[in-house]
Amino acid sequence: MGLLVSLIAVTFYLAWNIGANGSANVMGTSVGSGVLSFRQATLVIIIFTTLGAYLRGDKVMETVRRGIVQLTPEIALIVLLTAGLIMTLATIRGLPVSTAQAVIGSSIGIAIPLGLSINWQTLLKVIVAWVASPILAGVFGFLLFKMYSRVFRRIKSIRKLEIVYKWVAITGGAYMAFNLGANEVANAVGPLLVVDLFNPRIAGVFGALSLSLGTITFSYGVMNTVGKKIASLDPVTAFSAQFGSAMSVSLANFFGLPVSSGQAIIGGIIGVSLSAKEKIKKDTAIDILIGWTLTPILGIVLAYALTLLFLHFKLIS
Repeated sequence: MGLLVSLIAVTFYLAWNIGANGSANVMGTSVGSGVLSFRQATLVIIIFTTLGAYLRGDKVMETVRRGIVQLTPEIALIVLLTAGLIMTLATIRGLPVSTAQAVIGSSIGIAIPLGLSINWQTLLKVIVAWVASPILAGVFGFLLFKMYSRVFRRIKSIRKLEIVYKWVAITGGAYMAFNLGANEVANAVGPLLVVDLFNPRIAGVFGALSLSLGTITFSYGVMNTVGKKIASLDPVTAFSAQFGSAMSVSLANFFGLPVSSGQAIIGGIIGVSLSAKEKIKKDTAIDILIGWTLTPILGIVLAYALTLLFLHFKLIS
């Protein structure tokens, strides 16, 4: 019973961290460009993340449940705790990072001291998806900006333009939030399926509600980084980046691969910035790239250390 309660608690903790960190990838561009307020963005995130987790989260949950290593409740506990700690550190720094990288890095870190076999075929597919996701988001964002900037230029009424800007921001954010629920929430709640505590839909709703609390309480810092510190975004570039990144994550959802909405949105922002000939703030971009590189490495190291600690106190065998 104590193990189940602990597993639920660390699942909540990781999902809360996804809300604090990952929700910025959904609405950071809209808030940063001034189209939506933080409260409006939060409401869209809560509604559509829950829908995404409930309706479409099962494929990625199954990939996570099968895992890079064979999960047991004890191993799942270490994975979730490690990933949550990494996400907290990144959020304090205001950096968007990948939950998928934290979870999979942690899984590898556990496998080493326990001598568990690693599913290299699944790992390779996931790594390819990590690389492809931001590249595709950049390409989609680049092309979408070219198309939509022409459409918006034809609208002469300022009042109509403001209304269109708000609705495209809500549409793009809703699409991205749905994908956040379908993909990254699954990273947090997938291990719960190991103990048959919830079915995929109930697990998805639990994860989405936990994520919502993270969004409300602790997401503003990363949202500010995504929305303002990478490139100067207007409503058109913000929408193009949102939609391009959401299309990229949708492809990963189709194949059941856990990817990062953070990597996708950064790829989308870079793509639209190149298309709009906007200057990219290199210092911020470099910090984010370093964070992406360190996330799986830190996951391996921290999970390895926690596993040794658990073994020492005979909490796992």
